[in-house]
Amino acid sequence: MAENNDIDKFIVINDLKQRGKKGRISGKYIYLESGNRKYIIKTINENNKVNIREIEDFVSFSSKIDKESVIAIVDKYGDVSYYFLSEIKLNKKGE
Repeated sequence: MAENNDIDKFIVINDLKQRGKKGRISGKYIYLESGNRKYIIKTINENNKVNIREIEDFVSFSSKIDKESVIAIVDKYGDVSYYFLSEIKLNKKGE
């Protein structure tokens, strides 16, 4: 499974390159700077199940390192869709 994730990372790096962006792989994520904005990208294959807690942890981590969080979904054709994430907090009424 980790092997497929590595392939997906290279697909995303190549997609970014085609879009004129230069990302770098470091550990589990891809880092990208564009102008004055800094992004951290998590790659996910469309065929893999994702735990929502994993996404919450990713968004929390990106916030701690002061980068915008992005999910890159790689489909079976190698096409990439990017989703920008942000953190929201919902409280019960009265809290």
